[in-house]
Amino acid sequence: MPIRILSLPDKDLRYALDCMGVDVLIALSICSKRTKKLVKSSNRKIHRHIVHLDENYTCFDICESERVFQPKTDRIYFNVYYTWAVLDQGNGLEVWIKNEFTQSDWIAHFLSIFNEPTIPVLVIENVSLSYLDSVTQFIPKVRILNISERCSNGLTRKAFLKLAPIARFVQVANYSSENDISQFLSLNLRDLDFYDGENPFKVTSVDLLAVNIEDLSIEYANITERELNRFLKLWMKRNHTFYRPKSIRLTLEDEEIELNHQEVFKGVQYQTVDHKLRLKRGDGKELTFFVEEDVIVFEFT
Repeated sequence: MPIRILSLPDKDLRYALDCMGVDVLIALSICSKRTKKLVKSSNRKIHRHIVHLDENYTCFDICESERVFQPKTDRIYFNVYYTWAVLDQGNGLEVWIKNEFTQSDWIAHFLSIFNEPTIPVLVIENVSLSYLDSVTQFIPKVRILNISERCSNGLTRKAFLKLAPIARFVQVANYSSENDISQFLSLNLRDLDFYDGENPFKVTSVDLLAVNIEDLSIEYANITERELNRFLKLWMKRNHTFYRPKSIRLTLEDEEIELNHQEVFKGVQYQTVDHKLRLKRGDGKELTFFVEEDVIVFEFT
């Protein structure tokens, strides 16, 4: 005999919510304001919540389990097409319609029921340049922005400039030499990670001095001992000048090449502390330089 779930005693209702799969919870949450409030109050923890932005739809990649090899029932794909959505849990498709919902409403709804203040991960893959103009209208703040290698040079540049300001951590997997990356380095960001295994980025002392990012990582980087030496000398001369970075990590293009420390520190005074080289300016600012395998690390205090 069917039992109306909302008629259950509070304790039994909470137990029923805890036993529901994520897909059932989502379905329940869109039934009414009351059911949405119930699902939200269940405080269901989601291990992974990734939003993939495509040209015609928004995909929510949701996984409850922390296991490396999850069964299909632990992971669902929820594709939103304006007022309707398609649920894919590996065992067939379900189509849900919410006529009064827009893409913005769907995103806000998901964030609300899972108690997420921002989109955890937003992945930009296959969208047009014109579509990006409307993205900021329905995308709130983002914790991690990932611009994938599938993006063209033009899309990478526009997505970065438009969406990086609303993200805490930005990952870029394509920065061809056709893009002027120096303008990206001067943006006021907290974390920026460049990666491109096929097109190493040529880094100069001018680029390093222009960095306005707290934590920057570039993989892979092509930089000479001469440019490193020039950067260190110019940094030493900038007494009482604000310099925002806390750390810069440069993964070398060729891990077989060893840096010539004599060339890098030619004419620069430093101290060796715990196998790291430390520079101290007249205004008290310090820079620590060390190499971990094929990674050059700068730390600033």
